[in-house]
Amino acid sequence: MMTCLCTSSKPSVLGVMSEKKFSVHKSVVLSNRKALALYLFHQNRAHDVPSIMSQLVDLDGFDGDRIPLEVVTDDINLAATILQEEFLGLKIINLIGVELLPLYKGIKQCVEVFINSKTQIPNVVLFRLVARYFKVVTESVQVRFVEDVESVRLEFSASMPDKVSVHQLDGALLGVYKILQVFGAIQPNKLTLSNRQSEYGIEIYRQLFGIPAQVTGLTNSLSYDLSTSQRMPLEFSGEKSASDSFIIAPLQSMLDREFPDSSYSERCQHILMTIIGLHEPTREQVAQVLNMSISSLQRRLREEGSSFQKILLEIRKQLAMEYLIEQKMSASNVAFLLGYQSTSQFFKAFKTWFDMTPMEYQNKKLP
Repeated sequence: MMTCLCTSSKPSVLGVMSEKKFSVHKSVVLSNRKALALYLFHQNRAHDVPSIMSQLVDLDGFDGDRIPLEVVTDDINLAATILQEEFLGLKIINLIGVELLPLYKGIKQCVEVFINSKTQIPNVVLFRLVARYFKVVTESVQVRFVEDVESVRLEFSASMPDKVSVHQLDGALLGVYKILQVFGAIQPNKLTLSNRQSEYGIEIYRQLFGIPAQVTGLTNSLSYDLSTSQRMPLEFSGEKSASDSFIIAPLQSMLDREFPDSSYSERCQHILMTIIGLHEPTREQVAQVLNMSISSLQRRLREEGSSFQKILLEIRKQLAMEYLIEQKMSASNVAFLLGYQSTSQFFKAFKTWFDMTPMEYQNKKLP
């Protein structure tokens, strides 16, 4: 179910070890439950609806829009046990209209400029928005966005492997696939599964995703080709480009409402990781997304012992290392993805960071 869109916990240290509770948006839980009832009707088991629904936790007992991971996990595990359905997560999400999900609504606001001008939305924009803001609907499954100049890969992993079920991972995969399909009919060229131990019954993935699944044991992922036109910001009017026009403020505002305890350093980092290589990563851009003045942003970051330049530098260094070593990319491609105006500008910055050129760094780090 897009219960697969649920919650988890991860440890943090605050003097003593404590758990940070993860959550799922209440609207997703309600959509899952409605889809479960619809699934039972389709299976001619309408008589089971009252019995199963009566065993689910009453959501009115929770304040706000977030529901704890345990509730969502228990929902789908209970239903899967009663129904003896190995692929329940896929079948439930297949019945959900993604247009009802908050993530879909937020993305639609962000890309309104393309929709209104009848211009094709660059796929890279959609990939980034889905991956970076997936936690708006759930924290149970983390989506990692792996990008190069010709392709992207979305990797799905359980925030808490001991709490998140195979049904939830399946649901996250299909939920993301369906959202991308709604906006751009974007078709993956590869689907890998680590949450399945055998190929028994996996024909259902071909039916739902349009491609066969590969049981790899390594990662759950969706891979997509990315043509040059879909990688580069598009010109849709005289002087204004997509990079000047698409906005992430609606999604960021939604994220900040859902997670009000996030620091301004965390918000700044999240925004920069989303826009780098698409927008010019400037204080002005980040302040605009956060709907605050540049001076207010600088003051907030200073109060947290940080600064815009420090955060941007750390992001660029982190991404540069990933691109050069994990993906073995050329320095010119890395410069482009990090939003530098030229390769020489990137070379100069990189040598300042590591006291060596990108090529020397690759030769030293790669086996």
